Amino acid sequence: MVKAKRVLVVDDDEAARQFLSITLGQKGYFVITAENGEVGVKKTMEEHPDIVILDIMMPKKNGISALQDIRGNKDTRAIPVIILSSVMSFIEHARKEIDSKDVIKEMERLLDNVDSKIDKVFLRFASYRKILLYEREQLLKQFKDKEANIKPYLSLPDMFMDKPVDPDEIAEAIKELLEDKAK
Repeated sequence: MVKAKRVLVVDDDEAARQFLSITLGQKGYFVITAENGEVGVKKTMEEHPDIVILDIMMPKKNGISALQDIRGNKDTRAIPVIILSSVMSFIEHARKEIDSKDVIKEMERLLDNVDSKIDKVFLRFASYRKILLYEREQLLKQFKDKEANIKPYLSLPDMFMDKPVDPDEIAEAIKELLEDKAK
């Protein structure tokens, strides 16, 4: 009998955790959950799941910080990580910061035409860049307060996926990443 692959789902939204737990459980995965990035990193270190799914925006430790901790540990750095982000949420925030209606319209057009990998990468990079800039501001504040824990590098996840997540799409992504890891 084949042992079920273990998936750690880290999301502060209980409904999202339950949805992914049920969905992935039905696909044959054993699901472990964590309610924030801090608990997610701890469970990753303790449980050594086959794959980790991190929400990008969480309290205590966001998905980017959790990813850095996972990749910064020699025992967990090879675990594939998927980061869930909401491009629509990013665009809603961008509306408040960008005065150009043309730029917003172009971002929305890219969302409507998600067949293009270049478009997806652009949107995800823009969202990721915004998070990194926020992280940098937080690090500078901590550094000034003499609390900074500076990481020697910044790791990227194995994959970005948009929320809300399509059950078949995430199951396929997990399968592909686990197959790539086995090679």
